Amino acid sequence: METFSIQIKPDTEGFMGRECPECEKYFKIKPGTGIPDSSDCYCPYCKHFGPQDEFWTKAQIEYAQSVALNKFTGDFLKELKKLERKPNKNQFISIGISVTGNPTPITYYSEKELEEKLVCAGCALEYAIYGTFGYCPDCAEHNSPQILEVNFHIISKILELAKDSPDQIRIKLIENCLEDCISVFDGFARERMIEAFPKMSFQNISRARVKILESAGFDIANGLNEHEWDFVKKQFQKRHLIAHKLGIIDDEYIVKTESSDEQLGRKVSVTLEDVDSLIQLLGIMAGNVSKHARAS
Repeated sequence: METFSIQIKPDTEGFMGRECPECEKYFKIKPGTGIPDSSDCYCPYCKHFGPQDEFWTKAQIEYAQSVALNKFTGDFLKELKKLERKPNKNQFISIGISVTGNPTPITYYSEKELEEKLVCAGCALEYAIYGTFGYCPDCAEHNSPQILEVNFHIISKILELAKDSPDQIRIKLIENCLEDCISVFDGFARERMIEAFPKMSFQNISRARVKILESAGFDIANGLNEHEWDFVKKQFQKRHLIAHKLGIIDDEYIVKTESSDEQLGRKVSVTLEDVDSLIQLLGIMAGNVSKHARAS
């Protein structure tokens, strides 16, 4: 039996499409990066584990089948062509044979564009996925700490820009950075804790801390002293005011932050130093979440 190989080529950026046989979701990897000669693969979405040969996409399989069929029909037509002959005009009865037709056409495809391109912090595999969070297809390292770090870095860069901005723009940039900082942490923590707490929100950080401590037995604020924890809670309350009350201090804020009644009705103040300190403290809390997620 004749055998031949069919090459599945990467796209113009060097990425090759993959499809999970379990959840059937699509992702891409860049061959030559990550673990050398890795013969196994993880799905970045559901973490299904199996040999690379299980992860061919439907489009790649259809292409390979069409290439094989194209070769088979092409070779078959060539053999038939050898049987062609013209009628013999000198004979009373003569039959000619003519072969027409073309090989079965090849079904070409192109790899899809995906939303997030990443380089694994653990093994340096370059891969692309839908959404934001996922596991590395080579080493199964979850990318959430990496995504968190990148976003915190971007927020810090915006804070640098805010320093030299006019007053109103500076205030708005700082407030946006506070909201982004908390939203990024909330998204990170939800993703890492989704199996144990599928409906957990970290916007109410005090409630989340208590619930996790009672149910999972670990403290997301481990490493923070009382003053630092109170600071974190206060920044989350400031974010609530900015997002829902146009930044105007209300009775709830006064009670929850134990602030002076004289501040009621005033605009809440957020400084560059506040956001910068919050990034550092949320980084510690994120480490606690990641440590627990790896252990569970």
